[in-house]
Amino acid sequence: MNKRRDDEPSAIFSRRGQARPVSRGPAPRGPSGRGPRDYTVPEEEDDFTPPNPKNPLAGAKPGVVLGWFLVIAAILALVIFPFLPVSFPSWTTPALIGAAVLGLIILFLQMPSKRPTTGDGAQV
Repeated sequence: MNKRRDDEPSAIFSRRGQARPVSRGPAPRGPSGRGPRDYTVPEEEDDFTPPNPKNPLAGAKPGVVLGWFLVIAAILALVIFPFLPVSFPSWTTPALIGAAVLGLIILFLQMPSKRPTTGDGAQV
């Protein structure tokens, strides 16, 4: 039979609000005498070394790098120059447009002229 009455407010506090004594035994231990907080994660030994990222410009063709530089630098200059408090010569805008077009032409000339004819085009 249960010693606790049904009309008691809780199992921890009595009717007068005083704490009831709680008897707690020792924490349950496994067969080895160790508890769940005694567990340590074993360190894994592996030979993995992360790859060293290479410089993307190291293997690029100089013509491709020059073309992209001309295109990006000319467009950025065309966007930024009007906001600067300095007056530029009248030939600046046409020269920057020409540099962007020249960069596009260089990039176009760097494209391969022939496609490889092997395969049906489906690749995974």
